[in-house]
Amino acid sequence: MMMNLFSQRKLFICLCLLIIAFFLITHVNDSSKEKIDWLFFHHQKPIYQNNFSFTMTPHLKCKDEIPSLVILVATRPKEVDARQAIRLTWGQMQTWLGKKVITLFLLGKDEENHIHVRQLIEEENVFGDIISQDFIDSYDNLTLKTKMAFQWISEFCPKVEYVMKADADVFINIKYLINFLLKINKNISSDFFTGYPLINTKPKRALFTKPIFKFEIPKSDYPFSTYPPYCSGFGYVFSGELALKIYKLMGHIKPIRFEDAYVGICLKILGVNLYIPEKKVFFLHKLKFDSCLFSRMIAVHDVTPHQLLSYWKRLKNVDSTTCLSET
Repeated sequence: MMMNLFSQRKLFICLCLLIIAFFLITHVNDSSKEKIDWLFFHHQKPIYQNNFSFTMTPHLKCKDEIPSLVILVATRPKEVDARQAIRLTWGQMQTWLGKKVITLFLLGKDEENHIHVRQLIEEENVFGDIISQDFIDSYDNLTLKTKMAFQWISEFCPKVEYVMKADADVFINIKYLINFLLKINKNISSDFFTGYPLINTKPKRALFTKPIFKFEIPKSDYPFSTYPPYCSGFGYVFSGELALKIYKLMGHIKPIRFEDAYVGICLKILGVNLYIPEKKVFFLHKLKFDSCLFSRMIAVHDVTPHQLLSYWKRLKNVDSTTCLSET
């Protein structure tokens, strides 16, 4: 009885120590006076070129007429409903104020379900809006998917004025986005990058070499205590000229598992600062629908396909003049 009680107490103490150690690893700064050399990630020779080949690419989309805006949506093979909801809502917009807009979808390959492969081939035949390469589509490969986006722009649409990379669960207000870009266009350099800014974000450390939880990263992959300033991956906008610079640099930078922070590293090495809008026009967290509010947003995260269809229908009936007094 005493031995059993002693063993339980010992186990309890070990668990407490493990929890304390985990807290210290994940929440305490590595160094309060840390000096970060971002060139730590940079290799002089290009050793991280994308070796994956395109299996689907609507390259003719930019051949006849150069678009003003290309929106690239990161989606998984099984997210058929999300892609179709986008096609039926904001993705159907092809022009606004004389500016041509193209919406395309980014995918890797799904080895687990051959039904998805057949569906994707049918989708591409019908819509011609899928960009795909032969890497496995997974959370850990999001950075590869983002590199594919920059590669596609660089190879097939290098003269586009602006690019937006977004997730599939995002409402995008193309009208407001183009109005936003037209207003700031005269006051910015060609190195333009904006979105929902994340500043002084600290990495969640993995206790083991291979991360167990979604947002963990081992110190061997990212040794510093703070990420560079970056924009949340749910939706960010950048100039076409900057896209070419970032893609060229990506060949010298080892990918990390968080694509948005990875792009932040590239921006830091290029010496590019984030453009932070005066008004909150990128919304990271779920937002209760309001017609006037959504009409003044560029991107709202965490929207289901059903909600997207509903929001779009309600927004089409909004009289913009009724919202003017609130802008």
